[in-house]
Amino acid sequence: MSRLQDGMSKSPHFRFRLSIVYISNKIKQKGIAIYKMTQTPQSDSNQQKAQVQDYFSRTAEGYVASFSHRTGDDLQRLIELGEWGPGQLALDIATGGGHTALAVAPYVAQVTVTDLTPRMLEKAHEFLLAQGVTNAVFQVADAEELPFEAESFDRVTCRIAPHHFPDVAQFVREVARVLKPGGIFLLIDCMVPTDPELDSFDNTVEKWRDPSHGRSCTTEEWQSFFTEAGLSIEHVEFFRKAHMYDEWTTRSQMAADEKERLTRFILGSNEHIRSYFEVTQDQDKGRKS
Repeated sequence: MSRLQDGMSKSPHFRFRLSIVYISNKIKQKGIAIYKMTQTPQSDSNQQKAQVQDYFSRTAEGYVASFSHRTGDDLQRLIELGEWGPGQLALDIATGGGHTALAVAPYVAQVTVTDLTPRMLEKAHEFLLAQGVTNAVFQVADAEELPFEAESFDRVTCRIAPHHFPDVAQFVREVARVLKPGGIFLLIDCMVPTDPELDSFDNTVEKWRDPSHGRSCTTEEWQSFFTEAGLSIEHVEFFRKAHMYDEWTTRSQMAADEKERLTRFILGSNEHIRSYFEVTQDQDKGRKS
């Protein structure tokens, strides 16, 4: 149930949905797949990637320190489902602050840590070294054009990142290409429901807060991406993630006037939206009710 108190000045809190998808068993005939998803024009794709690099260059330290990125049941489940082995080679795509790589490193021989943004990768490198990780290598890499040979990795991870990618289908195809037969891809990202109104609200809010946001996809879209890339879905779980509004907007360095407009947009949404996203307000600003 949602609870909306009087007054527009208090910070809202709301919950988005995360999904962890456990994928295995590469289909040998993946080369015959027909890719039907609409692709982002190259100029738009390049512009979005430039926005991603600009955004994460400015906010890198905040993402390393982010509580919601360095903790969470979803990260623990990724480790529980990974079927790790001491001789494995792992790849972490769009590592951000390096938190997934940190969780994976103790269970594998080597983890290759990648990110599109050099400064973000630099900060992840510093973070992982400070945590005592010695089996990580680092590579600036575009998730849609990975600089690795085919069938190079036993495990591939990507957590809370694909919603920034211009061509998610191409990203999944690249994962399938670099993953060894029988390897496992573990994905965590924001999801949207199939309800068009809720989908629109979710992606509008995300894009408003962070212009580098591309799209949070539906379950059906993800299923299409996996199938067309030759990956079979073994396991899916959903998590509800609460956003503490002040911390969430501060991390993105949102201007005060834009934050106020976004606040009013969220609090002015209809009951159906507020109920689904569990929009609440607190008397004590910044505290979850």
